[in-house]
Amino acid sequence: MVTRSVRIPDEVDDLVTKVAEAEHLSINSVIVQALESWGQAHQHRAEVRAITAEVMAEDADLLARLADA
Repeated sequence: MVTRSVRIPDEVDDLVTKVAEAEHLSINSVIVQALESWGQAHQHRAEVRAITAEVMAEDADLLARLADA
């Protein structure tokens, strides 16, 4: 496990604290869950972009014909 020091704006700290209290979690747990969620969403968007580019390249002729229809 890695320990990092991060500067967080007061408003974000207030939000994290409220979420942690409401969910009966530690602030650390809330931050870890948020980072995991962000990382998964980022990975998903990258995969979708790659697949979209692949489809666009493979089906360029078909897409051009559909655009002309």
